[in-house]
Amino acid sequence: MKKNIVFIMMAVCCCFCAGCLKQEKRGAKEKVDYAVCRKENLPKELAARIEEQKDKVFHFTYSMKETMYYVIGYGKQTGSGYKIRVKKMTMDEGHVYIDTNLIGVPKRQQEKGYSYPYIVIKSQNYEKDVVFL
Repeated sequence: MKKNIVFIMMAVCCCFCAGCLKQEKRGAKEKVDYAVCRKENLPKELAARIEEQKDKVFHFTYSMKETMYYVIGYGKQTGSGYKIRVKKMTMDEGHVYIDTNLIGVPKRQQEKGYSYPYIVIKSQNYEKDVVFL
């Protein structure tokens, strides 16, 4: 009986120790320089792709040599006047992270038709995986 208790205690200790060893080391994130693009300055192919997907929520990237476009759409919304804010855009060794949020409108503006808010962020092409937060 004593051997079983010792064995169980050792197994529990091994589990706790193994869990501590699996900590991921995450590199320091640095800010990314970017610009928000106007609709009239977008490449025609990119504008067409956005138009095709605008009524649903979407996010994708579009690259042109050294330039990368990060596109985030919030789908069909009631009313107009929505804004999209870039909370932060950072990168580490392997990823670019983009965090945005949709800023709503007052109830009286929600009664007037529909809109399809999206944002296009232009930056250098870092050739890294992108994580949309």
